[in-house]
Amino acid sequence: MPLFLRSRRRLSWLSVNILLNVLAASVIAFYQDTLAAVIALAVFLPIISDMSGCSGNQAAAVSMRELAIGLLRPVDLVYVLGKEVLLGMINGCALGILIATVAWLWKGNPYFGLVVGGALALNTMVAVCIGGSIPLVLKRIGKDPALASGPILTTVTDMCGFFIVLSFASALLPQLQGS
Repeated sequence: MPLFLRSRRRLSWLSVNILLNVLAASVIAFYQDTLAAVIALAVFLPIISDMSGCSGNQAAAVSMRELAIGLLRPVDLVYVLGKEVLLGMINGCALGILIATVAWLWKGNPYFGLVVGGALALNTMVAVCIGGSIPLVLKRIGKDPALASGPILTTVTDMCGFFIVLSFASALLPQLQGS
C-alpha cells in the first residue's frame, strides 16, 4: 500500500479519536469539583485508564487473531461477549483488589481503595467486552479492525474509566474527604 494512502487510512481513525477524546475530557470537567475535593484521584486516573486499556487491547488482539485464522466470525459476537464478561470479571476483580490495596495503604482510607479498586474492576470488564467485540463489529460493517479497534477502544475505555471512578468518588465523597 502506498505511504500516503496508508497514512490517510490511519489518520481518518485518529482524527475521529480526537473528537472522542474531547468527550473523555468533558467527563473529567463534569466532575471537576469531585476531583478538586479528592485530588489523590488524579494519581489513579491514568492507572485505571492504562490497565483497562491494556486488558481491552489484549482482548482485541485475540479477537483479531481469531478472525484472521478463521476461528471467529462476526456472527460469533454473543459468544465473544459472554467469554469476555467472565474473563473481565476474573481479571477485573484481581486487578481491582491489587490497586485497592495500594490505594488504601497509600492514603489510609479504605473507601478510597474501594473507589479506585471498584472502578478498575468494572472498567476492566467494560474494556475486555469492547476489545473482544469491536473487531467483530468492525469486520461486519466492512471496516478494517486493525486500523479502527485501537482508537475506538482506547477512547471509550478512558471515557468509561473516568466516569466510573469519578461517579464512585462523588457517591462516597463524604467518606473520601481528606484523602
